[in-house]
Amino acid sequence: MKIPVILVSPVLRGPALILILMLLACTAFGKRKDDVVVMKNGDRFTGEIKSLQQGELVFKSDYMADSVRLDWNRVERLDSKDTYIVMLSSGTRVTGSIGRAATAGEAGGEVQIVTANSTMQIKPTEVIAIQQHEVTFVQQLTGSVNYGLSFGSGNSSTNSSLGANVAYTTEKNSIQLNTTSQFTYQSKAENTNRRFTLDSQYGHMLTEKWLAAGLFSLLRSNQQDLDLRTTYGAGFGRRLIRTDRTSLLAVAGVDYSHERYSAQAGTEPVHDNAESLFGLTFSTFRFKTFSANSQLLVYPNLTETGRVRLESQSNVQIELLKNFFWNLQFYENRDSRPPINSPKNDLGVTTSVGWKF
Repeated sequence: MKIPVILVSPVLRGPALILILMLLACTAFGKRKDDVVVMKNGDRFTGEIKSLQQGELVFKSDYMADSVRLDWNRVERLDSKDTYIVMLSSGTRVTGSIGRAATAGEAGGEVQIVTANSTMQIKPTEVIAIQQHEVTFVQQLTGSVNYGLSFGSGNSSTNSSLGANVAYTTEKNSIQLNTTSQFTYQSKAENTNRRFTLDSQYGHMLTEKWLAAGLFSLLRSNQQDLDLRTTYGAGFGRRLIRTDRTSLLAVAGVDYSHERYSAQAGTEPVHDNAESLFGLTFSTFRFKTFSANSQLLVYPNLTETGRVRLESQSNVQIELLKNFFWNLQFYENRDSRPPINSPKNDLGVTTSVGWKF
């Protein structure tokens, strides 16, 4: 197998590092086990509230072998003395204990958040995420890993794909790291095809809607004869839509890219560019079964007028078993005017099976 060679190569050490962080993330200090959740049908749970994401309240009791996922819209009452980071549909993040109790004449009352300085009463529909306020950085990591492998006997080709992502969120800041590694080998062929991406994004909330954003990315694509492109960018973003199921974020800014292409006669393999940056990030989720996310980034070149780069990636995930999913990914990297004689497009589709934590 060629895969171990890819993972230990200098360029592809990112996926291995992420996998190590994922293993560390699974170890957490114990928290209180007396949280109470009561559902509208009368079911009562006592244990530990893990999180609320995409309309699912993750809960674990001592008598449960695994955590259960409860529909947030069907929660009647909730009580916890632990501290959580609570994200609201307005974009505000607050840190405090949470509770929800039925009131006279209502099926379920407002959510109460008790912070160090105040007490907030908000509608349940305004709460879109709850995350435990852990002690260490590693304990607050969330993410997933997926892997796909296919073989074609007709041309003796092997296709391998590995993907992983890790996210970290606090009251004001968020960091997300995504990486993919793809390898295609065909017997009796002169060249194999390798593709590697590493994308990191940082956001700092300025107001309920606006945030300051930064990005760093790496791209290697044999398809485009691109040995490595490094991009550093910064700008501002605005949340256009933010609910418990759907999110839409727009970003604009500037960036610097350093490119190194395969050497060709009469061409310069190394290029430095100043670019403007425009992007959209979209995600949606349907309880228990389906989620989709997509990102589109456009880079009009400021150094070389008329050249425009486009990066897009979309993922569709369908749940197979608890925390295991089937993933379908579409990706494209397009360059309207490559600096060497190489294909303008690098696009493809991959399928894989993954696990999330």
